[in-house]
Amino acid sequence: MPSDSPAPTRAGKKERTRDRILANAIALFRDRGIRRTPLAEVAIASEISPATLFNYFPTKGRLAEAWVRGEAEAILARSITDSIDRDRSLRSAIRAACRELATASAREPALRLEAWRESGRAGGLPVGAGGILAAGIGEEQRRDRVRADVSENDLAEILMDAIEGGLIAGLRTRTGSRGEAGSASSNEADLSWAIRSRVDLVLDGFRKRNERVSAPAGRPSADRTARRPAPNT
Repeated sequence: MPSDSPAPTRAGKKERTRDRILANAIALFRDRGIRRTPLAEVAIASEISPATLFNYFPTKGRLAEAWVRGEAEAILARSITDSIDRDRSLRSAIRAACRELATASAREPALRLEAWRESGRAGGLPVGAGGILAAGIGEEQRRDRVRADVSENDLAEILMDAIEGGLIAGLRTRTGSRGEAGSASSNEADLSWAIRSRVDLVLDGFRKRNERVSAPAGRPSADRTARRPAPNT
């Protein structure tokens, strides 16, 4: 009797293979570090040939990028889709995504920073904007909440750069020059602040009029109290 379930498509098989490779690579990265994980071992763990691995991820940097950037785009996609469905503002959706991204990165800041560096993003290379982010901005433009004199794709690229740049800056601060880090809770608070401080500035620039919102509060850590200038004598 023929099965009612549809036959797996070629695209579906490729997607599952890609997901399996990435999952095995992340596990090896966490166990050994990215630089100490040969691509040949990723192929062995994924039960594929090195040539097949090369077809999916030709470099270790591509694997690292697929991990950290793919995670950021997935978090943004969930938050922005929810904001469109519930008619929430873009700012509230992005802030929620920033908090979730900080939480995801807080427990292994040194490894996450290594992944961003391997991907080339930490060196300042340009980034491409995710489609869901552009769609969210386009919806805000249609609702007359965001300036429409700049395309949604250009605004999305600017915003994505701020999100990733803020996260990388926060990771650099938390890990320090020797790759050391504080507690997960302090990491999360600092990472969230580092992302939001840039994102709020960018979103202010998206406004139609010369309106401004309050700047984010100072860094949450007690050891980062703001310095005030001495009074004039």
